[in-house]
Amino acid sequence: MKMNLRLNSEIQYLGRNHKIVALKGSTVVLQRSEGDLETYEFKLEQIISDSSFCGGHKVGRKEKKGNFEIHLDKLDKEKRDEVSWKYNLILPVLLLEKIKNGDVKALIQFNERFNKEYINKNEKIKTLSQEELIKRILKKLKKSNKSVSRSTFMRYLNKYRNYQKTGVTGTASGSECFIRANDKEYIQRADTYAIEICSPRNPDEVVDIIYTKYPVEYHSIIKSAIENKYLSTRKLKVSKIEEILETECSKAGLKKIPYITVRSLIKQLSERTVSIFRHGRKGMEAYMPTERGYSEKAALYPLHIVQIDHTKLDIIAASEVTGQPIDRPFITLGIDVFSRSIWCMHLSFDDPSSAKVRKAIIQGLFCKRSKERYKTTNEWPIFGVPSVIYLDNGSDFTSEHVKKMIDETLESEVRYRPRKTPHYGGVIERLMGSINNVLSELPGYTGSNIMDKGDRDPSSEACLTLKQIEQFIIKWIVDVYHFKEHKGLPLECNVPVLRYQTGCEEHGNPDFFPPEDEEIISLSLLPTSRHPYTRFGITKDHIQYKADILSHLIGKRETQYNIKYDDDDLTYIYFQLPGTGEYVTVPAVYPSAGVLEGLNRYEWNKVKNDLRAKGLLSRKNKMTDALVEQGRKELREMVEKTYTQKKTSRKMSEKIGFDFSTVAGSSQSQQSTSEKSIKSLLQVAKQKYSQRR
Repeated sequence: MKMNLRLNSEIQYLGRNHKIVALKGSTVVLQRSEGDLETYEFKLEQIISDSSFCGGHKVGRKEKKGNFEIHLDKLDKEKRDEVSWKYNLILPVLLLEKIKNGDVKALIQFNERFNKEYINKNEKIKTLSQEELIKRILKKLKKSNKSVSRSTFMRYLNKYRNYQKTGVTGTASGSECFIRANDKEYIQRADTYAIEICSPRNPDEVVDIIYTKYPVEYHSIIKSAIENKYLSTRKLKVSKIEEILETECSKAGLKKIPYITVRSLIKQLSERTVSIFRHGRKGMEAYMPTERGYSEKAALYPLHIVQIDHTKLDIIAASEVTGQPIDRPFITLGIDVFSRSIWCMHLSFDDPSSAKVRKAIIQGLFCKRSKERYKTTNEWPIFGVPSVIYLDNGSDFTSEHVKKMIDETLESEVRYRPRKTPHYGGVIERLMGSINNVLSELPGYTGSNIMDKGDRDPSSEACLTLKQIEQFIIKWIVDVYHFKEHKGLPLECNVPVLRYQTGCEEHGNPDFFPPEDEEIISLSLLPTSRHPYTRFGITKDHIQYKADILSHLIGKRETQYNIKYDDDDLTYIYFQLPGTGEYVTVPAVYPSAGVLEGLNRYEWNKVKNDLRAKGLLSRKNKMTDALVEQGRKELREMVEKTYTQKKTSRKMSEKIGFDFSTVAGSSQSQQSTSEKSIKSLLQVAKQKYSQRR
């Protein structure tokens, strides 16, 4: 559940009742409600991290303890889009209500998204009545041929308000109230099959799902006709698709599918799918992410706008065990445009992916506890849920997983920079440049181009491990960057940490998830996929997951269920029970969870590929415990054999987590350099950085 602290609200802290009398950015001033009525100042992180803390304004819904529920995950795309449409329909009225209660952030959101649509010239929004706004919304709908009656609109509005007032369990998403009752209670019938419709341009990309009672023999025929004939710019009519299906069914010795059934199958396709594949470029442009309105508007409050991007650092990291050079790591950073404070960071050797984006977002959402975790002098005060997250157009950012994370779990707005417009996103790119400049004084620095390197060999100089580089960057961010003047900020308050704190004093702290919800939110952000539950259980990537409590769901492969999975831990998956949004943990049974302990997806794929190349694994082979152990052993021997000669082997070792402490260690010069404290390295880099400015 999202929450925030507000002035004059009551909370429990350290076993006593307190009233919030002032909010000074990351500092909260509390007054005891009893006794001496003394006032005390505490850090926000200190208050919400304490087990005795209770209170605050609840923005979302309380999660169910134990297993967690995500009702939206059980809907197909069309029904999910319908839920979002209803929520966005009433959103202007919800924002107007907040505006009249003095919520400045709501006013900013309304002006950005709805001002031109519903507010007349020279009209003040606070003078606009709810009834008049509803009339204007309905009038606009009528023009777009999506007419909704006033009584229906009010039913949506009251349904949402009532849902917010009740203690209904579910996710942080209030839009869940728009899930139809028959969809919530729906348990897929044994005689109903799901057919995945894939992109005609990419057979591996599922773009929609349709349901039918026709048996399996018809599925490939229906799938092919829709993908290759109907979803085409030729814009064939339903009657023509019926003729094609009749011909193909006749060839296969099957009865023809009636016109009315063909029409109902095609009607299940979402408007988005039909528009993109039947209307060509115009259809694609109508649904491109850039249509969400990327712009370099000024951010008006803390965490109003966050920009996220990846880059490869201009420094080579060394092995923590042997001291030998590995590779340049990738860093993912998120910056608060309002204050230029760093919201999130993730550093690893992994290439950019939706998983890296997820890990960076998780780091930004929760309390950083940087003094405790990274030994910084100051705390890292910025955390919480952004209103808007701006991303690049790379596949790692535009994936459905990332969009659902931001849109549904965080209830934030996701926007993408227009293609071929490098000037957009300059805030985050300038930050990347600043970090690489700071790294230029460290051993192993490569420079931003070949000319910077000169006669030096960065690989031979490299001695800092990935953890040391991470600690160095975090100390620079928290203890240096956040306290330096920034040219992109107003002159009257041009220091990031001060700008963030004054912004919080003026507009209030961003919504946040309390520490006790960190695990449940992290789980809800995991990727989702669909699989059948057979007598072997769920089979994903040659691993079988099975649980006795799911034995009643054993059925045909056409009936599929949602699962969530973690690429860093293959020992279990989360299975969503049909008819509810509840996920339960299902362990690996073949290979066993014990054998999979410590494996991540990267190592698993390497083991599989090696076994397949040796002819020990085919599509129908089962991965036995013995086969997995053999594959891991041979992979380790191969990496160990080439570790000292090949950088690719050393990088693979880091991704897998192999410990090669017996392999040739680092040289004396490397050891002495790596023993330098992060603090002394930071002082040198800080001095050089200041001279440049």
